[in-house]
Amino acid sequence: MHYKDDPTIMAWELMNEPRCTSDPSGRTIQAWIMEMASHVKSIDRNHLLEAGLEGFYGQSTPQKKRLNPSLDIGTDFIANNQIPGIDFATVHSYPDQWLSSSSEQYQLSFLNNWLDAHIRDARIILRKPILLAEFGKSWKDPGFNTYQRDRLFNIVYNKIYWSAKTGGPASGGLFWQLLARGMESFRDGYEIILSERSSTANVIAQQSHKLDQIRKIFTRRRNVQRWKRARAKRRGGWHGLWKRVYSLSDEWFVPPGDYGLSSVIGPSIPQTTLQALLGHACFATSSDRNMVSTIRAHNLRKLCTVPNIAFIGNKDILVSQTTSINSFRKQHVPNAINMLELNSLLKNLVKTGDLHEARQMFDVMPQRDEISWTIIISGYVRAMKSSEALPLFSKMWVSPGLSMDPFCLSIALKACALEFNLNYGELLHGYLVKSGFINSVFAGSALLDMYAKFGKIELGIKVFDEMPIKSVVSWTAIITGLVHGEYYKKGLVYLSEMRKSGVEYDSYTLAIVLKACACLGALNFGREIHTHTVKRGFNDTSYVANSLSTMYNKCGKLDYGLRLFDKMNTRDVVSWTSIITTYVQMREDVNAIEAFTRMQEAGVSPNEFTFAAVIASCSGLVRISWGEQLHAHVLRIGLADTLSVANSLMTMYSKCGQISSAAMVFHGMSRRDTISWSTIIAVYSQGGYGEEAFEHLSWMRKEGPKPTQFAFASVLSVCGNMAILEQGRQLHAHVLSIGLEQEEMIQSALVNMYSKCGCIKDAEKVFNEAENYNIVTWTAMINGYADHGYIHETINLFKMLSKVGLKPDSVTFIGLLTACSHAGLADLGFHYFNLMSSEYQIRPSKEHYGCMIDLLCRAGRLTEAEEMIKSMPFHRDDVVWSTLLRACRVQGNVDCGERAAEKLLEMDPNCAGTHITLANIYSAKGKWREAADVRKMMRTKGVMKEPGWSWIKVKDRVSAFVAGERSYPEGEEIYGMLDLLASRVDISVQELGSLLDLED
Repeated sequence: MHYKDDPTIMAWELMNEPRCTSDPSGRTIQAWIMEMASHVKSIDRNHLLEAGLEGFYGQSTPQKKRLNPSLDIGTDFIANNQIPGIDFATVHSYPDQWLSSSSEQYQLSFLNNWLDAHIRDARIILRKPILLAEFGKSWKDPGFNTYQRDRLFNIVYNKIYWSAKTGGPASGGLFWQLLARGMESFRDGYEIILSERSSTANVIAQQSHKLDQIRKIFTRRRNVQRWKRARAKRRGGWHGLWKRVYSLSDEWFVPPGDYGLSSVIGPSIPQTTLQALLGHACFATSSDRNMVSTIRAHNLRKLCTVPNIAFIGNKDILVSQTTSINSFRKQHVPNAINMLELNSLLKNLVKTGDLHEARQMFDVMPQRDEISWTIIISGYVRAMKSSEALPLFSKMWVSPGLSMDPFCLSIALKACALEFNLNYGELLHGYLVKSGFINSVFAGSALLDMYAKFGKIELGIKVFDEMPIKSVVSWTAIITGLVHGEYYKKGLVYLSEMRKSGVEYDSYTLAIVLKACACLGALNFGREIHTHTVKRGFNDTSYVANSLSTMYNKCGKLDYGLRLFDKMNTRDVVSWTSIITTYVQMREDVNAIEAFTRMQEAGVSPNEFTFAAVIASCSGLVRISWGEQLHAHVLRIGLADTLSVANSLMTMYSKCGQISSAAMVFHGMSRRDTISWSTIIAVYSQGGYGEEAFEHLSWMRKEGPKPTQFAFASVLSVCGNMAILEQGRQLHAHVLSIGLEQEEMIQSALVNMYSKCGCIKDAEKVFNEAENYNIVTWTAMINGYADHGYIHETINLFKMLSKVGLKPDSVTFIGLLTACSHAGLADLGFHYFNLMSSEYQIRPSKEHYGCMIDLLCRAGRLTEAEEMIKSMPFHRDDVVWSTLLRACRVQGNVDCGERAAEKLLEMDPNCAGTHITLANIYSAKGKWREAADVRKMMRTKGVMKEPGWSWIKVKDRVSAFVAGERSYPEGEEIYGMLDLLASRVDISVQELGSLLDLED
């Protein structure tokens, strides 16, 4: 057999890890792959082909070269894999080799970003599958243990699993290298003998099982689809119906006189039950309806020979389970079925949630009345499928002989609210006025509810005020709209007016009012409502009790809320979800997890909102393992695709640093709302993926809902962090054009963006044009002044806070302390640091202590800075010790510098910056032997300083540069210009480079 005909071969590899260091431009490798791919495909088109690349980025994407582990080997991941004939991409992952001088945590962080980038590029740019072709960790690495290898494997396998689960480009991986005992190995430390590495074998086995489950799911789905198509072909008319009824009798039939359930094959239903079901379904010949009263289950086989069957009677229990939709086609519908029976069957299909079958039946009904249309439309609205409901309503509207009623119009208004279709809703409003239905409680309440959900609360109030009769439903609807629109105080005012009008409020009214009290922190008013609930006997109602518990919790009376929770006679899923959510909002995440555990022990099944809350607690604790377990659980029970759960999962993965997992969740969602889009944009923005944030904002504008202020604010922060002023100005112009410029988040984001781009005057202009003062925008301006060293403007703006009725928060003081630090005003900084707790009851955080330590270091008060570090009521991280170490270098304090370096090296023994700074401290004091010892220690550990890189944009082109790198396309021209400049100032390029080199 020729190789090209061998079915056991999956793919050819041109070469394992091709490299050409003599031509870092990548042209040589590119030409070789093109030639070889063309040749291999010309002789074998039966098999796949890949190039064997390691995944290093090249000149085609200079901005991505920063992801490379400081290697330039003449390959280009994007350009090489875009060659025709290359069927899938490959990537290798050896962070322990490539970054041997870095800490394990840094290596794993690099691995995360490395894999995320390649999977994302395979999906978006290459549009090809990608194989994680080699990865591993050598047992020869210093300090190696099996846990480190298993951790690396878990990271890689997690990327593969979620990509495969969501239909991404990466669905498999090959580690280097699996051996059996006695086999010859390369002895490079990467070999794995499973019998000797039980924990690693378990990791591999679990991954194999998980991927096998995915395979089974996809296979099952494919087989189900094939079965449905085959079944649809087999079914037809009454013959198909009888075949299924006959089958049903075989499953459920018990011989007369034998009621032993153990003898029943299939569902355990005795004969009398089957007889009742068949009798209610009323199967009989159309010519002999008298047989209906005498039908018996054991005679069903005799009836199966009758070719013509009709439905009579009004029971549809069995009919809804067995009737083929084909039997409802016009030419086959018997005359015995009237509209009442058809509508009854249609309603039953809708109630069971089988909208597809219901719609098919509806489409073939010989005639439809107002009830038929209302049933199918309400079914779609109840199932949140408003995109199907509104077109149907439009058809009903123009159908001759049909008349609208207030109930059907109220359903259409609900669909408009779900579909975010304000124009259609306003059209219906006009029809309500014209037809006189505006006075209907049904239609009027639905109309004001729709306007409230669109944020048009003024129109809702106008509709409410014009209603001649205001029932408890109307009052509750307007109060609900006000509360959901965050007009909490106005909602309480309308409650008072409701009392004055003599309308008795019900439990639903009190529940929504308690929500307003919770959001306002109006404890006294909430207690008053609590009294009313007790007098009216509503306090035992589950949703009122839940609202009371939430109100006390949000008002800071956690013990009251817990007491109410403990006194509840029955705790439903809402009760548990409420208490878990409260713990999360109060940042008591451990208690939230414990409550979730108690809930399950009590036998209460969590819903999607419960899972969303408990997943949020994992975000607060940054416990990725718990979050992954919950993700697996919601996948198993089918809740992973719900909006609340998916949005919470994205946030959790983002806060745990798993950007790719968050992206996989987003791209696997079948339906996305504004929160989903805003969340993924914020994930990319906060994770440093500015390009992806812009890409998803553009995608959202084209295909998703209208972008919110949160989405624009996230992308504006990208512009500020990357100092891309031009794009920031374009976004500013866009938010002006759509009227979002006065939104609180947009204002603060614009002030931050202009400040970070160095345009403090533009930031001032945005701040001064704000119509409403708020602490967020005010704080952004204070921080902007502080970053630019404008100490007087910072302090003056802070002093004006009380004059405009604003109270500073913890972030405000960070900006204030930063300004004092930059200006060297230590005493003033201490004044504001003490003012936080004494006057504003703000507990200093780790960030505030960091500002104070930086302030003392800049003022040369190193002893006080070290004492403050030791007295911090928080864990002393590397940030504060690094601040002290740098100050010791400036001040020449060797003793303090040694202590700071010792602490830093305990946290990260391979940190290049710590070694270099300590060596510089010794050198500055003439301690050459100590400096040499530090540098020798670096060589012994293999610690190397990572080169810095930068980029510049010229004429819409971004060019990236790495320190010490000369192999750029314009490298000769760049260094030629440097030679020219150096000659004019009488200095060599080498001397110029040494002057510009920042060792730390």
